[in-house]
Amino acid sequence: MKASAKSILAPLVILGLTTSLMSGCGGNGNGSSSASPSNGSGTNGEPQVSFKIASWAGPGKKEGLDLAIAEYRKIKPNVTIAFEEVAQSNADFDVWMAAQLAGNQEPEVVMDFSYDNPYLKYNDKGYKVLEMDPYLDKISPYTNQKWGDSFRDVDLNLMRSTQNGKLNNIATSMITLKIAYNKDIYDQLGLQVPKTFSEMIANFDKIREAKIGTEPFSGFLKVTSAWDWFARFAAQQTQEQYVPLIDTLFKNNKYQQNEYVRAVDQGIIDLSKPEVRGVYELFKQFTSYWAPGAISMTMTEARDMWLQGKAVHTFTINNDAKPFASDMKPSFNWDTFEFPVITKDIAPTSNEDPAEFGDLADAFVVMPSAIKKNIQDEVMDFIMFYTSPDIAKQLAELNWITPTITGVEMNANLERYQAKYRPQNQIDLNSQAILGSNARQYVLQQIQRYVLNDIDTDQLIDLLSKNMKEEAQKAMKEKGWTKDNDYGNK
Repeated sequence: MKASAKSILAPLVILGLTTSLMSGCGGNGNGSSSASPSNGSGTNGEPQVSFKIASWAGPGKKEGLDLAIAEYRKIKPNVTIAFEEVAQSNADFDVWMAAQLAGNQEPEVVMDFSYDNPYLKYNDKGYKVLEMDPYLDKISPYTNQKWGDSFRDVDLNLMRSTQNGKLNNIATSMITLKIAYNKDIYDQLGLQVPKTFSEMIANFDKIREAKIGTEPFSGFLKVTSAWDWFARFAAQQTQEQYVPLIDTLFKNNKYQQNEYVRAVDQGIIDLSKPEVRGVYELFKQFTSYWAPGAISMTMTEARDMWLQGKAVHTFTINNDAKPFASDMKPSFNWDTFEFPVITKDIAPTSNEDPAEFGDLADAFVVMPSAIKKNIQDEVMDFIMFYTSPDIAKQLAELNWITPTITGVEMNANLERYQAKYRPQNQIDLNSQAILGSNARQYVLQQIQRYVLNDIDTDQLIDLLSKNMKEEAQKAMKEKGWTKDNDYGNK
């Protein structure tokens, strides 16, 4: 993969809208809680049902659940729902949940992280949570269609456990990442929204050549995020052929750490290969158009530079939608576009099938206590209601979140952050994030040196290859993984 001026071509998680426990569920009494009222008897002969939802505190959680519970109460007066914010952070929530589970006092529902988290935190410890796959084919009374049809298959697949392929949670919102651009300058210079990486770089060149006193891009490298995002976007297009070579244990189109370590140990991952080396080269080319000082900038500082009109482009996430519509509204016309296509002429292994950052958040998990009480259907009915277009729209407007369901009409600012491509799947071979925080931070440090021309591409690859092998060996030693035990899979 060649990078030149002519031939040219992430965990953030929204603190979710969560619900909580009634005091009788082992709550600590210090959390913020509310409940839909109970009238003591069913309506139209329907039995009374009550359940509790718990999570950690976060912006908009209480308001969002209050709204959904109140609306649900109008159509299901026999159902009493309570929620409690039982901790101030997800780490404290995990401690609280461990105590509740040990005493058989867990809430019927929690709002937690998605992906593999529910399996590892609950199933793997003997607490079997509800598998939601059967409900995907059920007709939702709030859409009159199969509930599963409300979601994109690519998003549902990411929610599934990598351990058993089951859907044991349903994420209700996502964090979406876009590139924001100054439309006024685009109009001034006659630029078109780029569809390919080459077109984006060409726009950067025209901005620089115009000498209008603004930088092409405001990026940041004080933390790993911008580099991680780029690595994932690029790898999703140029390295997807590695998935069947690395995903040999669980075979779910994702990488687990032991699968990755196996691939390192057996020489499958080689950072010097063009499709891996090329991502580093493309990133260096990309950063050559960034505003000076990116090495020491945070995402907030980079965004502020763009808001001040000092850069034409910057990264933006859907959390920006609300401030960009109010106190931080840009003084210029603006819009967003997705990370563009990396074409085969600059990356021969590219599948030219772009992906975008769409981190899943605010995931409902139905706990064993609901199954024991045989109220899982009633709980799932509320979750279907919560993920219906009408409620999703209200929650989006209230908390400025991007819902995981499709077909939700949102305000203009939020519409700019709607997912259009498939979500990236964290399969890159460049960031080494899967090997742990130490490996990830080491890569960032060397990338910073690389961008500053302190080391060249060959030196970068030598350093990262050596560290990757050391970190893989460290993981094998700590976890007892060997080739003979199939890296912990036997």
